[in-house]
Amino acid sequence: MKPSIKIRFTEPQIAFVLRAHPNCNLDRLSELSFEFDQAGKIVDCVGTIKDGGNIDHDYAGSGLARFYETARRQLTARQTSATILQFPNSKRLANA
Repeated sequence: MKPSIKIRFTEPQIAFVLRAHPNCNLDRLSELSFEFDQAGKIVDCVGTIKDGGNIDHDYAGSGLARFYETARRQLTARQTSATILQFPNSKRLANA
């Protein structure tokens, strides 16, 4: 199985978006995550419903779209950045 990249949003992040956009319908979620393959294609989207939430509620809409766009930006930032580790003997290791 090829490695994938998972970007997760927690309840405080969801609450922050709800304050700015109260009509988005993610108020019953406690967590939301997007999984991308190495090419940047979405593989999965999973949400965790709070206790007492309705499993049949339709969570698709503007809130989900906002989080997807944020996840795509984070994925792009991860793919274009590299971390350089420098060790005491001056050897360098690049981690992309």
